[in-house]
Amino acid sequence: MYRVRNVDISKTIRRQFIAGLAGLGITQMSSQSHRIQKKNAPPRRLHVEDKWLSNSHGHVVLCGLNTVDPWWGKKHQKMGDSGYFETLDRITDGGRGWYPNVVRVPYQHSLNSGSIERVIKKYMRPIVDFLGDRRCYVIIDFHQVRRWDTEDTDRRLRDFWNAVAPAFSDDPHVLYELFNEPTQPFGNGIKDWIRWKETAQPWVDLVKSHAPDTPLIIGSPRWSTYTKYAKNHPFEGDDLIYSNHMYPADFETHNLEALRAVADDYPLFITEWGYVNDQNKPEQMVGSTSEFAHPLKEYFATIPNVNWTAWCADSLWSPAMFDTDGTLLAGDRYMGEFTKQYLAEINKRR
Repeated sequence: MYRVRNVDISKTIRRQFIAGLAGLGITQMSSQSHRIQKKNAPPRRLHVEDKWLSNSHGHVVLCGLNTVDPWWGKKHQKMGDSGYFETLDRITDGGRGWYPNVVRVPYQHSLNSGSIERVIKKYMRPIVDFLGDRRCYVIIDFHQVRRWDTEDTDRRLRDFWNAVAPAFSDDPHVLYELFNEPTQPFGNGIKDWIRWKETAQPWVDLVKSHAPDTPLIIGSPRWSTYTKYAKNHPFEGDDLIYSNHMYPADFETHNLEALRAVADDYPLFITEWGYVNDQNKPEQMVGSTSEFAHPLKEYFATIPNVNWTAWCADSLWSPAMFDTDGTLLAGDRYMGEFTKQYLAEINKRR
């Protein structure tokens, strides 16, 4: 039976909160969870200070996890007896050895489940509030994998951010991710980046017009792997962060020095990294703890301002950290136990 912890809300808001949990598959709550208790304050607002993410207490490095899309999780997740929200509770619970200070939530399938207003109410607001109570930052990710140069992409992105950006602009622990993985066109290096920047700058301006103080993460063509070009051709705007996605094949082919050079001037966020040593999985994600995870960890140690969210805290979305019975996957083939231990090590240094 699931319990909501430390909730301090009026009866009206509490009904809305419980309705949101029900929308995520939580229909039973203990009598203890009906008590009005003191709510934890969410983490402090982040801003960009030179190459760092910072809040009023100083520099902040975010390290955490990706979940699955919330609607998809409600319908299809296989984590033993746990639903989406129970899994979110587990992977943010220090009492169970999990220490992320950020969770990235991809919104993809949810966007086909109804109006964007319904998605905000059922699949965004309950998660944002829960993670705030856990004193955890949250990334709202427009999780599209598509061409970035079409009218359809432009329409979808604008519809999403015109609704979402103002809805969470007052939540200090929220970050936005503009566009998960712009795909094509790519292949012409800096020329593609310049064209991407010309296309995406109005999108950046749009989000900032609604949420000027919310940090915004910006990807790039070729599945967010053209990040190195931001060094000399950055976007315009305040509190901008550059993302990169790094799987074993990318780690072998990236110009790692050029990527590190971006972090000399700007916050760098690896919003996806992961691996599984399974030849039946897509080639780019095939790797092991010894041959990929440990070298990646050593590389991250050379970039003091690098932030990351590992992909993915699930059993079906690959690379997966869990088995379908909810058991954490361990050993050289899997990333689950390694990621949990990595987060625990970082937590000790905070």
